[in-house]
Amino acid sequence: MTRAAAPDAAYEHRSFGAPGAERTVFLLREGVSTLSDPLHDATTRRDVRVVAIGLTVDDIDDPVAYRGTTPAEATARRIAQFVTEERGDRSAGLVGVATAGEVAIQVAALVGDGVDRLALLAVPRPESELGGHAVAELLENIAAKTLLMNARKDPDAANAAARWFAERLPSARVEMVPQTSDPESRLVLAEVWERVLSHVAPGTLR
Repeated sequence: MTRAAAPDAAYEHRSFGAPGAERTVFLLREGVSTLSDPLHDATTRRDVRVVAIGLTVDDIDDPVAYRGTTPAEATARRIAQFVTEERGDRSAGLVGVATAGEVAIQVAALVGDGVDRLALLAVPRPESELGGHAVAELLENIAAKTLLMNARKDPDAANAAARWFAERLPSARVEMVPQTSDPESRLVLAEVWERVLSHVAPGTLR
């Protein structure tokens, strides 16, 4: 595994899985466990390298603005550059979780065909009409096959949120998780990580 700062940014990243794998998956999360392997057994069963990029609340702040660059947009640009450099001449998978989901969407749009599989997990829909319009424009231009996973009783990102994103993506599949171990009914990444990997890293089972 490796752990270092991403180029031209203060973001730490950590790689796990198979170092020399042809398939690379980038994982974007915010919180205390951003650099951990969501489920080690599931990761090691695949010939895939997972690069977890740690984000903070400040990195993903995306206030509505008519001009200028928000922190989330600046973050997305730097991570898109990092993804492009790390993936080389191969397409990659990208996973955005909860509040980091909109950054993942921006990265996918910036990298273009370089991201061929995208997974958005428990991502809440934009809070404002203006923010929703901006995200919708990005979604319409994302060609990656996208998996939307949400917990049915998630207080912030349940079925309505999944449906909002699905209606605006060219290629999307929605999967609702009926029960989770979280007392607040939020999606638990470890519990769905094997399914996520099967989408963003297809054909890599050892």
